[in-house]
Amino acid sequence: MLQRTRFPAGKIKPQFLARELAVLAFNQRVLAQAQDGRVPALERLRFLCILSSNLDEFFEIRVAELKERIRLGNEIAIPGETPSAEVFPMVSERAHALVAEQYRLLNKEIFPDLADEGVRFLAEQHWTREQRSWLHHYFLREMIPLLTPIGLDPS
Repeated sequence: MLQRTRFPAGKIKPQFLARELAVLAFNQRVLAQAQDGRVPALERLRFLCILSSNLDEFFEIRVAELKERIRLGNEIAIPGETPSAEVFPMVSERAHALVAEQYRLLNKEIFPDLADEGVRFLAEQHWTREQRSWLHHYFLREMIPLLTPIGLDPS
């Protein structure tokens, strides 16, 4: 669960939540949907997948930009806005907490709930020869065409 940020006495309290923290707060709400035991297990898994996708994009764009602003050190001071160097540790702490809860939820609740419904996830070392063969052919047929670069003729 995300906690409220406390600011030291005498410092200006930011009037707005840093954009990065707002994105993480939104993703906390996505995680809350996955935590809701009243929601079917497969839907809860879907919310965890949405969270994963959101966090991938968050780190690729928002965290990279935040780190770049810190590295350059030429941030314009805006009254009421928290500096990037102060936001980064908060982002790190909250993102780590989200991911830790995501994995706990997946392994301790959702996988067992799905298993109760007859849906099991097998680790690779437990796959049969037939399963390996099917997966190999599926990968070649369905995935390789999506992953293979296509050269386009400019004419």
